Amino acid sequence: MFINAELSQIPITDGRKAERRIVNLAGALRESGATTSPIVVIDVSLGGFKADAPEPIEEGTEVWLKLVGFEAKRSRVIWTNGKEIGCEFEWPLHQIELDQIVAPAPRRIPKGVFGRS
Repeated sequence: MFINAELSQIPITDGRKAERRIVNLAGALRESGATTSPIVVIDVSLGGFKADAPEPIEEGTEVWLKLVGFEAKRSRVIWTNGKEIGCEFEWPLHQIELDQIVAPAPRRIPKGVFGRS
């Protein structure tokens, strides 16, 4: 089970263009003309994301990131170490989109729990 929640925020002191939000999001990645593969997004920023990929993807490859509840985002693989990939969005996210991606999902309390009927 994946939890859609913001875990931490890494400051921009390591030469990056934007602050990264550490997450653990189930997503899907599709290369142009290829089938969709499940991935886990590890961090996300206005400009891109890092993810665990089930199979190696070459640098420069165009991919589409799909997260539940959001339109697919066209991206390009900027780096890879064979297991993880770093991608840059074709068009940066708007701050509101980023906030929605990292916002905790609302939780439903089942009836009968905590005196709720």
